[in-house]
Amino acid sequence: MKKMNWGSWIVVSFILFALGTFTMIYISMNSRVDLVTDDYYEKELKYQDHIDVVKSTNELEGKVSFVFASSTITISYPNIEAPSKYSGAIMFFRPSDKALDFSQPVAVDSTYSQTIATDKLIKGMWRVKISWSVGQQNYYTEQPVIIQ
Repeated sequence: MKKMNWGSWIVVSFILFALGTFTMIYISMNSRVDLVTDDYYEKELKYQDHIDVVKSTNELEGKVSFVFASSTITISYPNIEAPSKYSGAIMFFRPSDKALDFSQPVAVDSTYSQTIATDKLIKGMWRVKISWSVGQQNYYTEQPVIIQ
């Protein structure tokens, strides 16, 4: 067996370093990166409107609340006007996979609540984003949810 001198070790080190670097570049170039939203620039320009909506939501006496059961989430809204005046959308946002995101309309019943089945939700962390309005006033609520 032939012994390697220090010059050979330097060459081997550079080759291993180069292989490691190219491997990391290959892995990072083939990794999928989802943006939070595709039109983030336009949304940034409208952010002051969002701040005003959140402020009006925080000024409400009642708050939106969530009750978790084994296979449902019940969302309770504050009693502002008749349930028929409530409208909007509930967005289920999965931070780790954009393909799992979905939304459904706000449908408030006579008890000012809405029950949603969690069978579409895979285990893990979700963000429930509710954009709702009563008459002409808009509101926004966001809640992290962990499905187990």
